[in-house]
Amino acid sequence: MSTTGSPTPTVFWGWHSESAIAAVDARKATGRIRVAAWFGNAPGCTHRLNPFVHQFGFDARPRLDHPLLGPLAAEELLTFCDMYSRVSRSRGLSIQELQHTAYCYFHYFAQLLCDEAVKLVMFSSPPHFGVDYLLYIAARKLGIETVFCYQTLFPDRFFVVRRLEDFGHFEDAIAEPLPAPLSIERRHEKELFYMKSVKTRPERAFASLANDMRRNLLRASSKPMSFAGMIEKYRENRAWNTGYPRHSVSDVSLEVPYVYFPLQLQPEMTTSSLGAGYADQLTALECLTRLIPEDWLIYVKENPKQTHRQRGASFFRRLSAIPRVRYVDKQVNTYALLKNARFVSAVTGTAGWEAVSGGKPALVFGRPWYLRLPGIVPYRPGMTLDEITRCSFSHEALEAAFNELMACSLPGVIDPVYQQIVSDYDAARNATRLGELLDRALDGRLLRSAR
Repeated sequence: MSTTGSPTPTVFWGWHSESAIAAVDARKATGRIRVAAWFGNAPGCTHRLNPFVHQFGFDARPRLDHPLLGPLAAEELLTFCDMYSRVSRSRGLSIQELQHTAYCYFHYFAQLLCDEAVKLVMFSSPPHFGVDYLLYIAARKLGIETVFCYQTLFPDRFFVVRRLEDFGHFEDAIAEPLPAPLSIERRHEKELFYMKSVKTRPERAFASLANDMRRNLLRASSKPMSFAGMIEKYRENRAWNTGYPRHSVSDVSLEVPYVYFPLQLQPEMTTSSLGAGYADQLTALECLTRLIPEDWLIYVKENPKQTHRQRGASFFRRLSAIPRVRYVDKQVNTYALLKNARFVSAVTGTAGWEAVSGGKPALVFGRPWYLRLPGIVPYRPGMTLDEITRCSFSHEALEAAFNELMACSLPGVIDPVYQQIVSDYDAARNATRLGELLDRALDGRLLRSAR
């Protein structure tokens, strides 16, 4: 993309924090970009997210007959369905209706990108609603540059990548040196601000159904749900409220050989976008149980925030059929389970980071941000248990690799939720940083050549 000439036609997904809006508006004012479309919740956005995502509210564009597009692949449709399950409208839809929904969005985006001659699509986070995933897929199929950001757990730093497949491999970023080396505490326990004071109570299935009916039928809802969807949610609620206490155990031995596998919150970006084919976490468990000896167990524990979503009757039936799995009650101490495990396993969860920072190896199935750190063993079919249990690394080597990784990140806050962990957060300074990010993306100075 040239630094001179006409403005670069750009599509934004998200980018609706105060700082992000300021950065975009400044580039519009100077003629650096032309906003072809802006999907977000800010007043200046061309498409508000609630109508566009949750209400299926957009004007259809004529279908584009473009030879580079072709049909969506089966795995792309499945990924869309998994992500889209977080949208209330998806409940109660048949697989055929979900497929038609996907193509409506996909064709809309393809036509939009071509009509507006878009050169760049900027995401403020990895796709995770399903709809944004189809924008990403359409852009990639048409050869349009895509960039998405990912806020780290560490104050004032975020990663940028070009493709979902690149996640965990951040060395393509033309980043800035860290102002000072970062240290890692040699312990498993981490202070995760978003997990503080998390308390979930089971929804009463009938009360939830009545509330959904009142909200959706008696007054307009910004996130509507069909009657069939309300019944589906009611049935999931009942299945969760009976299945969880029936299958979970609180009396577990820490003396037997076991692997700790904490399940991740679903539906969520960490599995849907970054799971690398293991968004279905039970598939990962089935692979894991074939890897360990007969006298080992797998302790499986739900995320504290998990509710009935993706936890229906068939989930518990399938879970209970996996050999050597013990479904551990949420009240059992996570760090006791982690410390005494032979190793930890997850799709992309923070538990993998907690494991290696305390000196324990972790087997991962997806693409976590910490994928390339010492002590992390990516799963592959045919691997042996020895590859995990013999994995050794020093804390010094981990800390050095961590600093190399963080040197591939950029300063700033792209996700406003993370402003709270920046002690001296300044909105104007952050807007400048995000503006510099945009300038570098427009100039081709943000990421090295495509893989």
